[in-house]
Amino acid sequence: MKRLHRYVLRAFVGPWIITFLLCVFILLMQFLWRYIDDLVGKGLDFSIILELMFYASFSLVPLALPLAGLLASIMSMGKLGETNELFAMKSGGVSLYRIMSPLIVLNIVISIVAFVFSNNIMPYTNLKMRSLLFGIQQQRPEVIIQNGIFVEPTEDISIKVDSKSRNNDLNGVLIYDHRSSSTPNNVTMAATGNILVTEDNSMMILELHNGTRHEDVKGNKYQHQRSKFERQVTYLELDATGIDKNNEEFFKGGYEMLDNQQLKYTTDSLNDALCAREQEICGNFKRFQIFKGMNEVYGGANENRSWYKCPPLRLTAEDNSVAEKIRIDTIMARLDSKQKENMYEFAVNYSRSANTYINIVADEIVGTRGWIARHEIEWYRKYALSVACLLFCLIGIPLGSVIRKGGFGLSLVVSVLIFLLYYIVSTTFESTVKELITPAYIGMWISTLLLLPVGIYLVISVANDSLRISPQVMNKILNLFKFRRRKAGDTDAQQS
Repeated sequence: MKRLHRYVLRAFVGPWIITFLLCVFILLMQFLWRYIDDLVGKGLDFSIILELMFYASFSLVPLALPLAGLLASIMSMGKLGETNELFAMKSGGVSLYRIMSPLIVLNIVISIVAFVFSNNIMPYTNLKMRSLLFGIQQQRPEVIIQNGIFVEPTEDISIKVDSKSRNNDLNGVLIYDHRSSSTPNNVTMAATGNILVTEDNSMMILELHNGTRHEDVKGNKYQHQRSKFERQVTYLELDATGIDKNNEEFFKGGYEMLDNQQLKYTTDSLNDALCAREQEICGNFKRFQIFKGMNEVYGGANENRSWYKCPPLRLTAEDNSVAEKIRIDTIMARLDSKQKENMYEFAVNYSRSANTYINIVADEIVGTRGWIARHEIEWYRKYALSVACLLFCLIGIPLGSVIRKGGFGLSLVVSVLIFLLYYIVSTTFESTVKELITPAYIGMWISTLLLLPVGIYLVISVANDSLRISPQVMNKILNLFKFRRRKAGDTDAQQS
């Protein structure tokens, strides 16, 4: 390795380590912000929260690697440009391609490591994190209560609330109680309430205010009983054995917990099952919907229903040419008015039945295809995020050479804008894949395909010195926000 290459690598590795840890930290804070209200102040051991953060940080590594590579590339090349070292290298006859070659090789290695990590380590960490979250939810039932969703904090109890505050105050409470097998369902509705859990996690206390209770009393006949209350306290027994970490069997089949080989096998199996199911649905539709009416009309199990029977169709000599194509007008011409009315009624009923059957199986097919799409998304995601590490390096190196400013200031702004563009496009098209609008291979690669020409153009333009930003323009950009702050300060001084 030449001394120049070692120098460029040293200039890149330091910022890369710092930015990678910073990106993981920022993404981890986003994860904690999502679950902070449900984890802090719930009586959980601090070790449990640390373990959850540990697994969550590992699951964020594939997303942090591309952003860290982009930011480190801009910072390192910007620093070399700011100190005129990049200019000195080019003056000595060293091209940009030679300067960036060690960074390209290093980022290829990072891309391979990112794929290996995503394919082997991340499924395990996802399994551990999902299992731990499920255990926390089982121990702390108030964690799983969400706005507008029915949940079951304990067996045979279903609760839905319109809103829940940070201190577990509830609004618009609806409770279905199925605990008593001797009586039918009991329903409780309350305007407000609060949920508490005892220190030993053995009981959950529901305190409700201003509500009604509807109960079916079982006697000689079912009778309905309705009662109002201003305050009602309900005690629910919980499993106080602690967080169960041995529930991984429930989540092993999830697409986030599978490597690419398992995802490929599962996707093929689901496609085969879907194909077999579609053939089964087609056969059932022909047998029980299209031709079922004809079987019932012409005999079989309904021969005793004479009002359905039609006179046998006799084809004459001139009808032999259409013997295989029975015309509906020929059949209807041989029916009397009563038979025609019955035939119309018969057709309408079977049409409605066929329409209902089609709607049911259509939802089933769409659900299966959506589940297959989730597996395909996860399969392509591992490759797309790995390639993004190299893609952002191609974009960051020429941008840093043009910006010629090191540090986190302008480099961070440019990196965040580019990454947001990539993330928004990727997320948008991923949603179209989930909705079965776009194929998975297009939806997961479109953001990479859009930015790849940009990176190639930037590299070629900067290598040929056809893309430059003058120091005067750069200074104006950097002083823009300073000018605004100075102007605001002068205005405040004049007002005072």
